[in-house]
Amino acid sequence: MPADHSLSPRAHALLTRIEAWSDAGPVRAAVVKVMVTVGGPLVIAAGVAMLVLPGPGLVVIALGFALLALEYDWARHALGLLGHGLGRVKRALFPHESSPARKLLGLMTTVGFVVATTVLTSAVTALIGTQALA
Repeated sequence: MPADHSLSPRAHALLTRIEAWSDAGPVRAAVVKVMVTVGGPLVIAAGVAMLVLPGPGLVVIALGFALLALEYDWARHALGLLGHGLGRVKRALFPHESSPARKLLGLMTTVGFVVATTVLTSAVTALIGTQALA
């Protein structure tokens, strides 16, 4: 496995251990590759569906990319970019050296986003449910 500096050291170490386990034999390696190649896109598709249906869509999409990252460098790179982007958002919303008012504003913004997306998801689900019954 080539060195990938876009992932955190902990994520890189985990992927290295999993790759070493899957490369223990040719049959195991083939089975893992097939499972990852088929399962990764299915998990991502389920996450995309969860964006409008109840469920943690973004988390499931990230898990699908993590599954694909077991075998594919492009998915490792995408996962690394996602992690760096989330780190920037976290630092912007919750800076260590900020005032208590700024931290409270970040917390309230995060809570507001979660509540708004939950309400929107519930509204879309209810609308789809009423259309299906009609």
